[in-house]
Amino acid sequence: MSRLLLRQAEVVTMDEAGDLPATDVLVENGEIVAIGRGLSATDAEVVDAAGCIALPGIIDAHTCLWQTVLRNWVPDLWGGRYFGELLPMRRRFRAQDNHSGGWIGGSELLSCGTTTVVDYCHNIAGPGYAEAAIAGLKESGIRHVFTYSFMNEQPDDFAHTRARFADAARIFQQFHDASGMTTIHFGIESVGAPGLSEQLAFARERGAMSCIHINVRDEIRRLQADDLLGPDLLAIHGNLITDAELGAMAKAGMPLCFTPSADVQGTPADVVRRARLLGVPVVYGCDVPCHVSSDTLQQLRYLFHVQGYIDGSVARDRGPVHTRRPVPAEAMPLLRPRDLLRSATIEAAAVLGMDSRIGSIAVGKRADIVLVRKDGFGGAAGDPCAYVLLQASARNIDTVVVDGVVRVRAGRVEGFDAERASRLASEARQRLVGVA
Repeated sequence: MSRLLLRQAEVVTMDEAGDLPATDVLVENGEIVAIGRGLSATDAEVVDAAGCIALPGIIDAHTCLWQTVLRNWVPDLWGGRYFGELLPMRRRFRAQDNHSGGWIGGSELLSCGTTTVVDYCHNIAGPGYAEAAIAGLKESGIRHVFTYSFMNEQPDDFAHTRARFADAARIFQQFHDASGMTTIHFGIESVGAPGLSEQLAFARERGAMSCIHINVRDEIRRLQADDLLGPDLLAIHGNLITDAELGAMAKAGMPLCFTPSADVQGTPADVVRRARLLGVPVVYGCDVPCHVSSDTLQQLRYLFHVQGYIDGSVARDRGPVHTRRPVPAEAMPLLRPRDLLRSATIEAAAVLGMDSRIGSIAVGKRADIVLVRKDGFGGAAGDPCAYVLLQASARNIDTVVVDGVVRVRAGRVEGFDAERASRLASEARQRLVGVA
């Protein structure tokens, strides 16, 4: 039996137990078995968590880790370079590049406190690409939802559409484990694509969740007209979704994933406010590692500040505001730090159908836990969630535990070979863009 004892942490449970000061968490074989003060366990590895905040592991609900080998290649999203240059480059990717992206990107996420990633892979150019990406995720040690996307660069190496469906079915059967570290979802084509309905039916036949990119007006309305909305279909981005469409999503239990860096650059960004007020579950992700670092907490920080600006604009549109900031009122401001951390833990777990296993620090759940050190630079008082979101950064991530295994220790990713990562990424960049 493997045992791990986190000693004297300030525990943010994200459930009805609330916040627990100076509390121990005992883990056996990956499961949280006790939470309390003065716990003891023979043969347990003890982690001194005094001076640390213990949070449930952060969940990134949408990112594309295959792009990790081209980190920083798309510095902004205004000029169309992402769609015009980056995505067509998939023709030159090899399966081993997907492996590198999963391993390096998964490790980067872990270093920033993310313990579960929904990896949207629309770079499955033929047999072997999905397996390679999953192998990379497994090597990193992060809990992962691999999203097998049907949105890939064409032409590909599949002989015909049936061959792609056969590959997707094989990946699901081989790797999907609802009680394990690897689960499989599917990414379906955009609204209007001829294969959309068939792809969604394919996923639903297997009881798997799907996601769809919503970037054009009236797309939710068109899905509703075809009776395709549901809690098992996650809308990505959704900047142009109307209130009427959000109402339909809420009625169907259909969630929304907003990716802050990508979704505020020159785009209307008020959909988060409208969605939450209308009852649509909202989760968050990093989206494009070619543009931003794989740091989900950083994305939540971006949104906190952008949402504060939007809230002020909404208040001023309603009537005169004669002070620097509007007077706080119901849903004004919309999101406080604890709200955002909750959305990236227990609420994201619920959207993914994983809340019985992860998303909070509770007896009986799997031990996905992040220790954020707050005793440097003089410490901090007040709400621990506010500290994590507004005061801390990746440098404060002390320990990351995934399924009871310590993956980050004293701020360093266990077993991560930085020289190998540099070599693999450099080789891929040289081949793809001619820059090592």
